[in-house]
Amino acid sequence: MRRTLTGMIVGAALALGALPACAETVLRFNNILPATHGQVVDVFKPWAEAVAKATEGRVTVSILPTSLAAPPRMFDLVESGGADIAWGVPSYNTGRFTLTKAIDLPFLGDSAEALSVAYWTVHQDMFAAADEFKGVKVLTVYATGPGTIYTRDAPPETLDGFKGKKFRTGGRTVQEVARLLGAAAVTSPSGEVHEMISRNIVDGAFFTNEAYASYKLNGVVKGQFVIPKGAYNAAVYIIMNQKAWDGLSRRDQDAIMAVSGEALARMGGKAWDKADASAVALMEKQGVRRVVAGGAMLDEIRKRLAPLDDAWIEEAKQKGVDGRKALDRLRELAGGK
Repeated sequence: MRRTLTGMIVGAALALGALPACAETVLRFNNILPATHGQVVDVFKPWAEAVAKATEGRVTVSILPTSLAAPPRMFDLVESGGADIAWGVPSYNTGRFTLTKAIDLPFLGDSAEALSVAYWTVHQDMFAAADEFKGVKVLTVYATGPGTIYTRDAPPETLDGFKGKKFRTGGRTVQEVARLLGAAAVTSPSGEVHEMISRNIVDGAFFTNEAYASYKLNGVVKGQFVIPKGAYNAAVYIIMNQKAWDGLSRRDQDAIMAVSGEALARMGGKAWDKADASAVALMEKQGVRRVVAGGAMLDEIRKRLAPLDDAWIEEAKQKGVDGRKALDRLRELAGGK
């Protein structure tokens, strides 16, 4: 298969030096993350190189310099063919995904790599049959590092410290975590968090460790409240346009999946762990005060957040999935509670 590229894409690809002369198919990868983000540097680019190598140059991946759509539109963008491949967050699409919300739940584990491999395994064994990704080809699914809570001022020493405070959150599950802890949730794109905190619009944000560096939170946050095994996690995906996938030879499809699936999930999670560790070291160096929940306070947090598991298990049942079995398997493989 040979694809005709628009002048814009040719220019972008040449600027990136991504198109070898022998390439027959160029796949456009839409990226919504900062160019220096760990996922771009340590996952997207190495994976693109692996695809070119695995297919002996017949297929190359061009990472677009700017996003063609807002983050919540990644699935639609790929399904429609606006981009061939995209990385996205299913929790941004309320109502579209149910089973992916298992990965958004708290207490799944401290390692993104372990959880990512666990997620891919459970997705393949228990979730894929429900066909929530109908219309696209799933190249992989994996997880971010565990979610934490940043505070503009000193972090709360007790759960009462969350009362009356507003925090930026992402998807629906994270909003519920904030509510159950006694805070109010304010939704916004990730890129607006720095401004929202600096302008006192919110008192803090629910974010991963790596976000401290990726979104330049130094100078606007003084504290971080950490819940062991994660206050929440976040599922992510890398998907491909189904028509573009079907247009590849079986040989190239097999070659691409050999460097995708579990291998790509592990790469994604490992990169997140690396970025998290670097950000925590930076926080400690810059004097961010970190409070880690433990003892009776952690027991109370577990009690308050337990309904989230129950609610998801009931939702999974409607999809024909044994939710309790799925969660137990995820936590067993990922090292959660």
